[in-house]
Amino acid sequence: MDKAVDRTRLGLALSGGGVRAAVFHLGVLRHLAKLGRLEEVAQMSTVSGGSLIIGAIFSHADFKWPTSEQFLNEIYPVLRGRLTAGDLFSLSALGWRGIIRENIRILFRRAEILSELLSARWCVRGSVKDLPDTPEWHINTTCFETGKNWRFSKRMMGDWQFGRHFSPDVPIAKAIAASAAVPYAIGVLRLELPEHGWWKTDRATKKPQEKISRPMRRVRLWDGGAYENMGLEALYKPADGLQGCDFLICSDASGPLTPPKPFSITGMLQGRLNSPRLFDIASDQIRALRSRMLMGSIQRGEVKGVLIRMGVSMRQFGMEPAALAERLTDEQSALSLNYPTNLTKISEDDFDLLSRHGAEVCEATLVTYMRA
Repeated sequence: MDKAVDRTRLGLALSGGGVRAAVFHLGVLRHLAKLGRLEEVAQMSTVSGGSLIIGAIFSHADFKWPTSEQFLNEIYPVLRGRLTAGDLFSLSALGWRGIIRENIRILFRRAEILSELLSARWCVRGSVKDLPDTPEWHINTTCFETGKNWRFSKRMMGDWQFGRHFSPDVPIAKAIAASAAVPYAIGVLRLELPEHGWWKTDRATKKPQEKISRPMRRVRLWDGGAYENMGLEALYKPADGLQGCDFLICSDASGPLTPPKPFSITGMLQGRLNSPRLFDIASDQIRALRSRMLMGSIQRGEVKGVLIRMGVSMRQFGMEPAALAERLTDEQSALSLNYPTNLTKISEDDFDLLSRHGAEVCEATLVTYMRA
C-alpha cells in the first residue's frame, strides 16, 4: 500500500451516493481483502451510501470488523444477495399495509422509516456503543441547527459547536439513517438527546474542556453529504495531516452533476433521491475543493494516500492494450458513474458491474501510487 509495502494503519473514507456508492465501495473493499489488507483498517469515516454498507458489514459480522478471508467468503456474497433481493427504501419496501400504516410519517418522518427498514430488511441492529474499538468508525451527518459535521462513533457524538457526548447510546440504524437523510428526498432525522453528559470540547483535539448544560432536547440531522460527501474531515485535515491512520484510501462514488430534474413525491417513494438543484451544485463544488486539497497534500508528500474516483476509465492509467482488453471498457465505466442515486434493488448484472469497477479502479490507483 505504501511504497515500502509495510503493514500500516489504513484509513478508509467512503463517500455517499446511495446503493451506487455502497456497491462501488464493496468492490474497493473486495480488492483490499484480496490483498489481505482489511486487517490493517484502523479508521473509517463514512457518508450515506458508505455508512449503509459499513453498517451492513458490522451487523452481519456480529459487530466485529471482518478478516479479509471472512469478507471474501462470507460477507460479500451475503451482501450481494441482500442488495439484489429487494428495495431498501421505496413503496415496494413498505408494502401496501405499510403505506396505509405510515401515511403520515411518509410525508414528515421518512428518515425514521428508513431507520426501521434498515433493521428489518438489512438486519442492522445494536447501538453505536456496541461497535468495536478498532477500527474506529465515524458516521457523518449534518446538524441542521449548527450547520456543522455531527458525527457518531463508539466514543462520542456531536459537533464542536453544539457540544459532544462521550457515552452515546444511539441505534446504529438511526445514525446511518441520519447519514443518508438526503434533504427533502428523505428529510431530517429528529434525534432525542440525553439530558446529561454534554461537554464543550477543543475544536481541534475534541478533548473535553468543561461540562455544559444540554443546549436542546433534540437535534435535526441531515445527510452527511450536505456538509461534505467524501467523509474526509474525520481522517484528514489540510493543516494537520492524517488523523489516526498512516495511509488514507478515499473512495469517492459521488454522482456527476446532471441537468436539473423536478422533485416529485412519487419519484422519492420509488427510491430516487433527487435533491434540490442548489444543494447538488454546492455539494459538487465542495467535493471538488476537498479533492484538490487532498491530492495537493499527497503530491507534495505531506500525507500518504490515494483518491479512488468512480467513473475513471482504465485508459486513464496508461495501460497497455492487452491489459485494457481484460478491464471494463470506457462505456462500462461511464455507465457505473451514471447509475442513479437511489435505495432500490440493484440487478445482479449492475451489482457485478459497479463492484468490479470499484475493484479495478482501486487496483489501478494503488499500483500507480506505488510506481510514483
